[in-house]
Amino acid sequence: MAAALYPPRPEQDTLKAEEESAARELSWLLSSLQETIDNVRSGLQECSDHLTPRTTNTTTGTTLVLSSPRSESLKGYATRVANKIIKSDMQVKMYGLPNTKGFACHKLSLDPKGKGIVLEQLTDVGNYVAESLDIVNGGMDVAEKLGGAMRCVHAAREALRGTQEHRLFPYHAVDPRIFDPLLHTHLAFDLYISEAALVVELRTLDPLPPPEYRGPTFALPSLESPFGFRERFAAAVGLRNGGNGVGAGNQDQIYSYKGGDVRVRERVRVESQDPSLMAVWAKLGGLEHALGLAIKSLDIVKSAVGVCQ
Repeated sequence: MAAALYPPRPEQDTLKAEEESAARELSWLLSSLQETIDNVRSGLQECSDHLTPRTTNTTTGTTLVLSSPRSESLKGYATRVANKIIKSDMQVKMYGLPNTKGFACHKLSLDPKGKGIVLEQLTDVGNYVAESLDIVNGGMDVAEKLGGAMRCVHAAREALRGTQEHRLFPYHAVDPRIFDPLLHTHLAFDLYISEAALVVELRTLDPLPPPEYRGPTFALPSLESPFGFRERFAAAVGLRNGGNGVGAGNQDQIYSYKGGDVRVRERVRVESQDPSLMAVWAKLGGLEHALGLAIKSLDIVKSAVGVCQ
């Protein structure tokens, strides 16, 4: 199917009309995108409000329950203020951990006199949001604002999605002095954010002698059958990990940790959804989508103008 102008017009006039039409469309789009930028600015400010405490009173914050499903391996809570865990108390029952004096479990609590645990991911998210706000409030043109904000928003969302390996076991070890009592030497502790949820991972470790003094290695007996209900259920719903414990394959793995070789005897992973971080996660996703559409529309119209010119 073809379309034609009637009465016919000279080709030069037609090209000029197309050029003027594309220029008007570009002008209209640039004007309408100001509203998009205003909406992005509002959304970023909302994210900043969720990430930054509204009060300097450190006794308040978001308290999250930490509980391992269908077991007593880990029970407790953690309180977050901005990008820091300021208070936490956990009761741990894992192989090889002695009971804390006066308790029927191993107590794992942050030292109330300490500085707490800084969540570097949330520091990164806050920095990206702040940089994006600087961009949309700056004096750049619309295209530069959209592109810069898109880059920062995408980076912020990726930071909330998961942490980098170098911040986790076996590449990183927390300072045992942040706990009271001190963190047990045979316990590895990780705390991070995964898709807006606070995640705690504990691993009990078996230290190994140097390789030259090490005999044949055998898989340690698992505290839970790798073919138990939890593992079968996890496999059925597509989860990689079936909850607490480790399989024989993981127990065969030898890690270099804190200057020596270790083997993981038992692993517990617990996550707790943080309402404020979930709101930031959703808002950043919406902003990323809106910015993507705006950038695509602007590229299409600019391309049309360039062809006409």
